[in-house]
Amino acid sequence: GRIALRLDRPATLGPDDNIFYLLEAEKLDEEHYTATQGLGQIGLRRVYSDDLFGEAGLGFNSILATDAFGKRRFKYIAGFVRAEYDRRNSRVDATEGYFINARLSPFLGLDGTDDGLQVKLDGRIYHGLGGNDRLVLAGRAQLGSVIGPSLGNTSPTLLFFSGGAGSVRGHEYQSLGVPVGTSAAGGRGYLALSGELRGRISDKLTLVGFFDIGYVDSEAFVSSTSQSHSGAGLGLRYDVAGIGPLRVDFAYPVDGGSDDGLQFYIGIGQAF
Repeated sequence: GRIALRLDRPATLGPDDNIFYLLEAEKLDEEHYTATQGLGQIGLRRVYSDDLFGEAGLGFNSILATDAFGKRRFKYIAGFVRAEYDRRNSRVDATEGYFINARLSPFLGLDGTDDGLQVKLDGRIYHGLGGNDRLVLAGRAQLGSVIGPSLGNTSPTLLFFSGGAGSVRGHEYQSLGVPVGTSAAGGRGYLALSGELRGRISDKLTLVGFFDIGYVDSEAFVSSTSQSHSGAGLGLRYDVAGIGPLRVDFAYPVDGGSDDGLQFYIGIGQAF
């Protein structure tokens, strides 16, 4: 559950600048942790072009979390700098171009909470083949890292899990983490790679083959010893004018010791 109030003041510092104020309360009941957090923040958003914008903000975040390490409270003075560059020819069904979203989130701990930096990067690329782009190659890379605090001294809301429609299809949501005793925690290091071959078989219908692989590590960067899993499958896309393709994917775990079996996903727009 999440309740947020955001006030934007357009053209505050110039015609392309917005100042925003944010208050947010959230309660999370995830696969491997629960958390209740409150956030207050002020920030600036600047639009540089139709393809590029940036944001920066600073605020206070209080988190009460329970995970594999027990019940703890974290207090942060937290900032962020984010940039998004979108050169896709379509936001919902791209056949050419690329997309980059990068975010740096430094945090200063209060009352015994450790300092650190969270890094997130999401990159996507598309290339059409044949006449009218009847075949499209699509790739995605997601990178995450928490630099500074140890795994046990990091809020679980800042850590990374893998599995599910947004990372590795064929495995359950957030099914891959770092083993801690008989439970699991999120990792400080994260990498997910996805590839798709999309073939249009009619004006409305597209057949998709895909392969996803994900890595999670207790250290800030993944390595050959990281926890990993992968999945592959087939999907169908049915184009609906004004909305984008309706998506159905069937995926099976390839590697990672999963007993979940066949997984089924449905949504609007391409998977990425």
